[in-house]
Amino acid sequence: MKLRVVIGLAWLALALPRADAVDPMPRSDSASKQFTVYCDDMRLRQRVVSFVEEVKSDVLNALGEKDRWKAPIVVSLKMQTPETVNASPATVRLVETPQGPKVTIDVIIGKDPAAVNLQKQVVRAVLLEYAYRGISVEGGMKVLESPWWVIEGIIQLAKTRDVGVDTEIYQTLVDNNKLPALEDVLPERAEGLGSAALALDQALALCLVRLLSDQQDGKLCLAKLVRDWPKSNGDPAAILKKEFPEIAANPQALQKWWTISLARFAASDRYKGFTVGETEKELAPLLKIEATADKKNEKKTFDLGDFAQYLKRPGMREVLAAKHSAIIALGSRANALYRPVIANYEAAFALLGKGKTNGVAEKIAAAEHTRGVVMRRMSEISDYMNWFEATQMGARSDTFDNYLKTANELSAQERKQSDPISRYLDDLEREF
Repeated sequence: MKLRVVIGLAWLALALPRADAVDPMPRSDSASKQFTVYCDDMRLRQRVVSFVEEVKSDVLNALGEKDRWKAPIVVSLKMQTPETVNASPATVRLVETPQGPKVTIDVIIGKDPAAVNLQKQVVRAVLLEYAYRGISVEGGMKVLESPWWVIEGIIQLAKTRDVGVDTEIYQTLVDNNKLPALEDVLPERAEGLGSAALALDQALALCLVRLLSDQQDGKLCLAKLVRDWPKSNGDPAAILKKEFPEIAANPQALQKWWTISLARFAASDRYKGFTVGETEKELAPLLKIEATADKKNEKKTFDLGDFAQYLKRPGMREVLAAKHSAIIALGSRANALYRPVIANYEAAFALLGKGKTNGVAEKIAAAEHTRGVVMRRMSEISDYMNWFEATQMGARSDTFDNYLKTANELSAQERKQSDPISRYLDDLEREF
């Protein structure tokens, strides 16, 4: 993961000041009209107008929200002067005006433009506007920004869409058995972090926001967390328990989910996913439930769908919990075609582990249907290739023979390689 040190960002002022008049600089409005950008440099201003809308789209996507903005956001870009050489590169404030509240982003561009970290400032501003919709803004009112891990997690979510997840940090944590307790992750971070600490915080924030987003209605719950944060007294553990009761009912349950999430990220190397066949081989045993059959403690194996026969047998809670964890772990390595299959089985195990059966049969049926479609698709592809080879290649040419010979020789050489990309390409070849 490429790191950039982001130091010197000012925190939101506790008291809401009155908005000062904006300097008469050239301005541009964004496509949604929420952003007004002031800057003397026309090219920079136009780029920023486009950029802020992209960042807002990332935030809305993370919250599962549509664009229903209420308060405008004003971005002011100025070059550093001798008078502002010691000023913060960027400040974000919620201010009151005669027309109503608005959010301002004041940027001072110095020798290191990266110190501004405009993406983070825009995320802060959009979340601030979203959180304070419907709240009467008054002078002297205490303002709470969204938790640091929500802000940073949304930024990292957007980055992973382009470059995937860098697993190195997570693997280091797991290998060294130094998984941080979630209670140590939630509090606000101090400014001036070094590059290593910053990289770790970014990785932890991504892991936590992804964990929350992946829950049932996770995005909606995350959006409610942001909206309720101004009334939370700044207690992240309490608001997690309120908005995500399924995983945060108590500190032990939340820590368990947090540990599982870290382990999943450590195993999610994007070059080493299973093939369809390998995924099926790993999945099949997990769908067999072994339970005590009678008073002699003899064991009997049931299919997952036969939950009416095994659910009330002794020790089932522990068995199902172990299966649930194994399904979650498999999800990080499963072939992409199996993602909806794993998701439905994971949901089924989660319900059964709580002794609930409502909706379980439907989730298992959906998983089995998709699983069957995938297997038939792969079988049909194989059958088609066999048919094509047998019926459509009667006319052979020496040129094609030479090509096959060369390709086989290169393939033999490539199979000797063990780098991740070679293995990934081999996986693709086997599948398609």
